Amino acid sequence: MKEVSHKRHIAKAITWRCIGTLDTIFLSWFITGDPYVGLQIGLAEVLTKMLLYYLHERVWIRINLGKHTISQWRHILKTISWRVVGTLDTMLLAWVISGNPVVGLKVGMVEVVTKMLLYYLHERAWYKIDYGIKNRTTNGNILAENNLSPQEFAVSQQHRLSLKGHKPLLVWFSGLSGSGKSTLANMVEKKLYEKKIHTYLLDGDNVRTGLNKDLGFTSEDRSENIRRIAEVARLFIDSGTVVIAAFITPLKTDRETIKEIVGENNFVGVFVNASLEECERRDVKGLYKKARSGEIKNFTGVDAPYEEPVDFDITIDTAACGTEEAVAQILNIVERRIVSRK
Repeated sequence: MKEVSHKRHIAKAITWRCIGTLDTIFLSWFITGDPYVGLQIGLAEVLTKMLLYYLHERVWIRINLGKHTISQWRHILKTISWRVVGTLDTMLLAWVISGNPVVGLKVGMVEVVTKMLLYYLHERAWYKIDYGIKNRTTNGNILAENNLSPQEFAVSQQHRLSLKGHKPLLVWFSGLSGSGKSTLANMVEKKLYEKKIHTYLLDGDNVRTGLNKDLGFTSEDRSENIRRIAEVARLFIDSGTVVIAAFITPLKTDRETIKEIVGENNFVGVFVNASLEECERRDVKGLYKKARSGEIKNFTGVDAPYEEPVDFDITIDTAACGTEEAVAQILNIVERRIVSRK
């Protein structure tokens, strides 16, 4: 999880204020024809804008939309929200200083276009700067620190996609133990296979007996388990394969890590929503009974939390939706995302 410091927000506020103030000064000068009025408006907005921009940054760090993949949509939405706040502030200041509401309106309207572009570029530039971000590792950091040089291969992902005839995707099933994740994942893969789609299914117990057999069930080991699986899924995606994964994945931070690794555009989340009571009633593997008796520690739903996904693409309510209907819902979205090219 990335931690963004107050120093980063302050530094961003300062750099943007320099750019924004210069823009306002020149626009006000151009519209009023008086450089002194432009200077007054520009200087007056420094204090108000610094405070407003800082608060805007603090609000946005709490908004998860597009945050963990740093999507282009996040930058666009931040640009729009700040522009609304900033333009209203400029219009009011220009009105008060010039004594003419028409001047305030003109300055505010004209700066919308210039500031939207400048703010967007400012956001993109700051994403490439690590200052004030803790525990942020990028491919560039890893490569530089370990003297690694990725090999360029003759066969690219595009070549593989052309051969397979469909786009790759990660379909991630999350839910309590016994919710029916593996059953649905298995059926979805079977249906895709019948349609000549190249797939591979990753399941919790299977992975833990091989790739991740060295991991236990502490919170750290669980997160590492998910991270490794996401990295494996990323490799399968590069091969052009539709990956189907069925893991409890109880924590929001781990689910965000998955999206960050594989890319949000390559991710479809399926929340298999079965109540704890129903899962415990089924108890196919007898795990809940062992957890209740204390034989198993840190068992999700009993003595470890499950944070329900609120941002997944599909929610399957197992109490109201039959298996065939659930599979049909999942396939409807998956097939639209992989877009067959045959």
